[in-house]
Amino acid sequence: MGPFDRALLAVYTVFLTLIFFLLSSVMLDWTAPLHLLRDLFYPDRSEIFWPMILILLLAGIRLFWVAVRRPGGKDRHVILAESALGQVNISLQAIENLVVKVVGQVNGVREVKPKILSDSQGVGVQVRAVVTPDINVPEVSSEIQQRIKERVFEVTGVNVSSVKVFIENIAAHKPRVE
Repeated sequence: MGPFDRALLAVYTVFLTLIFFLLSSVMLDWTAPLHLLRDLFYPDRSEIFWPMILILLLAGIRLFWVAVRRPGGKDRHVILAESALGQVNISLQAIENLVVKVVGQVNGVREVKPKILSDSQGVGVQVRAVVTPDINVPEVSSEIQQRIKERVFEVTGVNVSSVKVFIENIAAHKPRVE
């Protein structure tokens, strides 16, 4: 869910909560909300009522669509080869798992969170990593980029167009070896 949908959900929720509060207070015989609702939705004030209903309906449809659609449903794979017999595809999840394995073998890397993006030249890789404090961050970052590019191409044949490395944290403690 993107920032627009989050904001829309927040406004939609506040509006519906306010309407339910007003309606429930009318049900409890409080007359002030009744006068407000009557003045706001007076039949001669259709320039307010119908646009508001339309906006609420569209917002509801949008939020419903965001809730039921499959995230990242399209292009969750890359075509490796095409022949007369058919296509050979590899899922982006498989490439992601390969990246986790490759980066996990780099000395000084404690945690890896990759994201694979399909593009016209192959795939782009974004790696978020946590490293130990005893390493040189630029050297390790460069090593991560090089290893990912080489290993993904070697195993899958997919060209890695870019590798972005984000060092999220430098771990305070080294892991215990038991």
